[in-house]
Amino acid sequence: MSTFDLKEIKIWNIKYNLLTEAEIADIVVDWISKGKRGIHITGVNADIVGLAQDDVFLREAILDSDIVNVDSMLPAHYLQKRGYSIKGRVATPDVMEELLKKANERGQKVYFLGAKQDTLDKLKTVLEDEYPNLQIVGMQNGYYDVEEEEQIVSRINESAPDYLFIAFPSPRKEQFILKYKHSIDVGVFYGIGGALDAKAGVLKRPPKWLRGFGIEGVLRVIRKPGVHIKRMPLTLKFFDVARRPE
Repeated sequence: MSTFDLKEIKIWNIKYNLLTEAEIADIVVDWISKGKRGIHITGVNADIVGLAQDDVFLREAILDSDIVNVDSMLPAHYLQKRGYSIKGRVATPDVMEELLKKANERGQKVYFLGAKQDTLDKLKTVLEDEYPNLQIVGMQNGYYDVEEEEQIVSRINESAPDYLFIAFPSPRKEQFILKYKHSIDVGVFYGIGGALDAKAGVLKRPPKWLRGFGIEGVLRVIRKPGVHIKRMPLTLKFFDVARRPE
């Protein structure tokens, strides 16, 4: 389908593609232009690496992805220590931004699933101002009952978006993608976690020049210490896995 080098590596029982944000966007645009649908992108951070060691479903969802971006500083650091050619993290919000730029240039259709309704309302205003050629064909918050999902999926299928951005936590977003990526008309499925909060301005990110120094991760801990204390076992699991010889 493509002549691009996907720079794929297998490590820590999962895989990564050592691509930049721009490279990911170029590959996806190439695939879509050639008619490929159901493209699956996953961002994997240190916690997800830890979780995937024992969660077989999550591990298989990562391995089944077409592209996996290095979504946090810790994996990027340990990959560098092992000699892999990677400059740093390839944050999911930044990958999403590149895809939005490409979609705006081409007047393509996007659908947003997940996050709070207030976040989606703010996001719509931001995107309409920044990307006037973007076709926003749907926005559905993530607070719906299970029995509503089939109706929501039907609406997504009818709108046939080029990009479906899914702002669910893991493994909910992976479960959704694996369940539907072969049965509904979507160009790209991308599980983006909290990236919509950042784009909508609900969650402030540090300046771009500071993001490569781990400041963004520190700010997340400061803002929600309770959440990150609960995640500590997964972070410790990552350290254990990353230090093992391959």
